[in-house]
Amino acid sequence: MEKWQNQTEKQMLERIRSSVGRVELPVDSYNEQIMNRIEHLETRGGNKLLKKTLAAASIAVVIGLGTITAGFISPAWADTLSQIPVFSSIFKHTENPGLKLAAEQGLTTSPNMSVTKDGVTLSVTEVFYDGIQLAIGFERTGVADERVLAEITDFKTHEFDQSTKGLLGLPEVTLATGEPIGFGSSITGDVKGQPNTLLLELRELHNASALGDEFKVNIRVPVAQIAEPFEFEVTAKKLAEGIINLTPGQGASKDSFHYKVKSLDITPAAMRMIITSEGEVPASPEQTGEYGPTAVFYELVDDAGNVAASKQGYALMKAVQHPIVDSLYNTFPQTPKTITVRPYTMTLDNDLKLLLDDNGKPVRTYHKDLESTIVIP
Repeated sequence: MEKWQNQTEKQMLERIRSSVGRVELPVDSYNEQIMNRIEHLETRGGNKLLKKTLAAASIAVVIGLGTITAGFISPAWADTLSQIPVFSSIFKHTENPGLKLAAEQGLTTSPNMSVTKDGVTLSVTEVFYDGIQLAIGFERTGVADERVLAEITDFKTHEFDQSTKGLLGLPEVTLATGEPIGFGSSITGDVKGQPNTLLLELRELHNASALGDEFKVNIRVPVAQIAEPFEFEVTAKKLAEGIINLTPGQGASKDSFHYKVKSLDITPAAMRMIITSEGEVPASPEQTGEYGPTAVFYELVDDAGNVAASKQGYALMKAVQHPIVDSLYNTFPQTPKTITVRPYTMTLDNDLKLLLDDNGKPVRTYHKDLESTIVIP
């Protein structure tokens, strides 16, 4: 039988229609609704992944009915079902809006690699790379415990709690050469609402240009009470469209303080800005005496007024000057025509506590004369 991935979409839908038509379903089944859904898929435009996903969803109804009326499923139909791809996404359930958007738009890849050891199976289900961040989704089966990531007892050595079999330690990701992948920050943790899943995000990747549009990574995941780590070799493919890389070299000055936007990278899932600066951190009249400014932070605003705040952490020291600031931002709803950089500081007292407003949020002091607007080509 011809493989699913070698068929055209028209052939694929025709085979689904033919197969559904041959199955003897109960009178009150969803046969007609499924067929109408397939007809709808043939006539509408739009995302190819969406078409395939909806087609698979329609077949899932038949699968459910087949469970109840298994006697109606023929060997030919079972063969057809075995070739239907299964679509699932860990990224759609993360707290990272960029990854959610990437998954919804079909911009991620699915290696579907699995390794089983001593009754525990670990799979790499999803990968996303856009030159800014590398995200990898894992799924674990064969373990009754709802926890996936073990408690890390030593972040320097990556030692973790071994008391429960099947808990995962921190994944280690290296290039095919064995070199570690350089990054600015990372997040590893269970995915809320998705049992037995783990998400690894490596952000602000170093020297992304040297990685190229496609590269292999080796992944090693230690598992509690299993001697050898689970190992995978995965190909990371850079997102091909919707990426803008700018080197504006523009900024602004106030007194002795000066900054420049060295680079601004925009993808459908994230934005990254690298700023260089020098001079004394500017202070407002209110930031004197027992109060003082924090380091300078940079907010981005598009031409439609949408605001993207930096994910950079707070430096709880007064007037800290950072010569290089590498920050990650959530993407805007649409590619903007312009982006305005709005520098601001927050205020610390002598106990290094942030000054808060009536809503319990840090008070921000914006420096209007330090704003700079970048035109997006």
